[in-house]
Amino acid sequence: MTIKFRSLEKDPTQFFNILPQDWQQIIVPNWEEFKDSASIYVFKENEAIIAGGIVFKSGHPNSTDFENKYNYLYDEKYYYIGFLWVIPEKRNQQLASKWLSKVHSLNTNQKYWLTIEEASLQNFYQKNGYKLLAESNTSQSKECILTYRIK
Repeated sequence: MTIKFRSLEKDPTQFFNILPQDWQQIIVPNWEEFKDSASIYVFKENEAIIAGGIVFKSGHPNSTDFENKYNYLYDEKYYYIGFLWVIPEKRNQQLASKWLSKVHSLNTNQKYWLTIEEASLQNFYQKNGYKLLAESNTSQSKECILTYRIK
């Protein structure tokens, strides 16, 4: 079976439907506000979306107070990566790493940033070239800001 990387330019519903319910509740009602400054990229297998994510160019939904401190990165021409997801049946095939690689190859001079709340994801992103910029120090939840740029 052939897996194809595609920009999803028309109806984002098929991508949104693979996301966890709590993520859908964040992105679906806010998509109108962000759709003109964001791009969805997906991996398709037999026309079914099996993985994907969103690249935001000038803002993203549901920003935390901690993230808002780093919105200056948009001014420094960083794009934000969010909602990166691989369907459970297709995990352990390195699709998320391949997705990041494909996105990075679209414009090799582009810089990216993202936020993680799960410590286990830090190693994953660092293996894919991301570097830790900052960590929150709240007791509620730990957030980390990571950045990516070509050297």
